[in-house]
Amino acid sequence: MSVMTNLGHTTSLILGLPFDLARANYARAVRLGLIEHSMLKSARFAQELTEIERLTLGLWARRV
Repeated sequence: MSVMTNLGHTTSLILGLPFDLARANYARAVRLGLIEHSMLKSARFAQELTEIERLTLGLWARRV
């Protein structure tokens, strides 16, 4: 891998950290019973958060 490729990958991981924290906090809230456990709501949350990440970070957004 080239230096630029590594730099781009590292940058996208760092910029994606707030979105990872949001996912972790959502999961923790479900486990604590603060949010209803629902596979549909969880999937919708994940899709919306992924879309927000793509809109916010543009080319720096991670691809799955």
